[in-house]
Amino acid sequence: MHSDPGAFSRALLPRYRMRAYQLEAARAIVEAVRRGGGEQLAVVFSRQSGKDEMLAQTLAHLLALYRLRGGSVVVVSPTLRPQGMISRSRLLARLDNPLTRGLVLAEGSAVRVGRARCVFLSAAPGAGARGETASLLLVCNEAQDVLPERW
Repeated sequence: MHSDPGAFSRALLPRYRMRAYQLEAARAIVEAVRRGGGEQLAVVFSRQSGKDEMLAQTLAHLLALYRLRGGSVVVVSPTLRPQGMISRSRLLARLDNPLTRGLVLAEGSAVRVGRARCVFLSAAPGAGARGETASLLLVCNEAQDVLPERW
């Protein structure tokens, strides 16, 4: 499969096609994952400009890319409910495409496509988010609402 999130978005999700500024961030994330060097990236969009859509499509693209080889993505949000589950639902909706349809398994707060997995966790102070490993990507969504010591 093509490694460009723009091609993924155009071909499989034309109704939600990413805009140029979204693609710039998505491509940087996918390239960082492919290089595997542990880079740190910060993506900042203004409110209601499609950051969560970009993230969902980027995650769907990565799960499709790594479905045979495997790997894990961990996404933390200030809360699991509702924030993490909303992100999980959006990811599941973007995985409803011809490439991944029938390969998707949702289990608790995790989504699996073949051997690739994405788990959504809470970064709330009392949450027990331990034991998960992010071999591909570690995401802190809404980082401004996550205490630095939790991150």
